Amino acid sequence: MDYLFYNELSDSSRGKAEGKNLFEELKEFYPDLQLKSVQEVNPGEFIASCTEEDNVILAGGDGTLNHAINLLGSTPVKCHLLFRSFGTGNDFFNDVADKQDPKTKLVPLNEYIKDLPTIEVKGKTYRFINGIGFGIDGDCCVEAERLKAEGAKEINYSNITIKLLFGPFKPRKATVTVDGVTQTFEKVYLASAMNGRYYGGGMNIAPDQKRGSGLLTSVVIHGKGKLGTFMMFPSIFKGKHVKDKKHVSVLQGKEITVTFDVPCGLQIDGEVVEDVTTYKAYVK
Repeated sequence: MDYLFYNELSDSSRGKAEGKNLFEELKEFYPDLQLKSVQEVNPGEFIASCTEEDNVILAGGDGTLNHAINLLGSTPVKCHLLFRSFGTGNDFFNDVADKQDPKTKLVPLNEYIKDLPTIEVKGKTYRFINGIGFGIDGDCCVEAERLKAEGAKEINYSNITIKLLFGPFKPRKATVTVDGVTQTFEKVYLASAMNGRYYGGGMNIAPDQKRGSGLLTSVVIHGKGKLGTFMMFPSIFKGKHVKDKKHVSVLQGKEITVTFDVPCGLQIDGEVVEDVTTYKAYVK
């Protein structure tokens, strides 16, 4: 059988209409397609129950993927799992767009969810498919969630970041340990741990990171003033920021621990954890 899972809350709650439109589009290729909502059916339990003869399509953004992989946990996936991008966050798709089927625009997902990295933060454990943002990017996501809770329909992450940068955000002192080697950085604006290249809605934060390599990449932006850091941000979308080796440190390893001297927001594939002092990310 063939199934399409969509997230009603994706793309600023336009996901329900988009899911139904996608259902009509994909029926040309999957005549027996059935439509299901992640709000109504647990996608982890459902996918775990499927067989090699089933096709399951996940439609949405990075948050939809994060939700599904954490519900699945380490359960083996027997079905053919596919992904169709829509919504406001599509950093996974940015990373694997060349793998999509030109007709259906679906991306095979099975290989990308094997042996996913893990983050431990505030006593809890999560898997992630794209990356961890810690610093101003995490605080930006915290503020975005606050605005959504107040009823905002459109969220401009760039505007939020600028307001934080020239407003309440204060760079931290950070210690970053990668495979047992510790470095200390002053005036840190962000300290990520990446499984893919992209996060934050198209920021190519770790341009040399390769999925499936068995390594994570930590990118630490540090040492500049606020204006200089602001001037750097446009280059991140093109992955050019890494040329500034004085203020951008790129570290690779299997285990990354980051500790700030003052708590900050953290995001996991766009999902928010507030008031974080330290996290550990690793691949087995």
